[in-house]
Amino acid sequence: MRLKEKTAIVTGAASGLGRSMALALAREGAEITVWDLHRDGAEETRRKIEALGRSASASVVNVADGKAVQSAVDRVFKEWGRIDILINNAGICLVSAIEEISEADWDRVMNVNLKGTFLCCRAVMPVMKRQRSGKIINLGSISGKVGGIAAGAHYSASKAGVMCFTKSLARELAPFGINVNAIAPGVIETDMTRRLSRGKWDDYLSGIPLGRIGQAEEVAGVAVFLASSEAGYLTGEIIDVNGGQLMD
Repeated sequence: MRLKEKTAIVTGAASGLGRSMALALAREGAEITVWDLHRDGAEETRRKIEALGRSASASVVNVADGKAVQSAVDRVFKEWGRIDILINNAGICLVSAIEEISEADWDRVMNVNLKGTFLCCRAVMPVMKRQRSGKIINLGSISGKVGGIAAGAHYSASKAGVMCFTKSLARELAPFGINVNAIAPGVIETDMTRRLSRGKWDDYLSGIPLGRIGQAEEVAGVAVFLASSEAGYLTGEIIDVNGGQLMD
């Protein structure tokens, strides 16, 4: 129960990595607010959290809409009286050759992945600064370090931006006792990656020293660590979870 009496917002938690991280935090004692555009999936995650004996709520929130994000943060603070953890997981991944990327698709990916992370961080910052404590965990990607791996250039660029933003925010919030870190997953088996790869993993496996595809729970375990007091002296870091596919 490393996160007992802590409150957390997890964006994009209707499925995949977001759901796994929300459930992992709940198992460690945190109370969870689930944000997603998909109401049914968000409610299902909420029910799973409550089945673990934790309090939870679910809201439809568009992280690319600043007013919607601020309103949702205000509701969370009114309900819980504090915000201890923010996990910025909401994102979209499109696959296109660069010359085929439309301006609309470029803007859509940037708005959700990069701008959404910025808006959510900006909204919780005043609360965490008053508390003089908080943990912010952003989701980057191996693609943001090496270019597209089963992803388009717009996705890769957005994740590179998220990881650089993480370092900037970590410097700014360190004097307030707030830790800001990012996780950069490699190829992780989720509904999204199964759809993109059609379940054909051989091309990826040849480049992964551990010889297997990662599981969502393995990313969630890192998120729990970063959200806990055990990571109290860790900030501005990008934690790779990729089976050795990239060692830097």
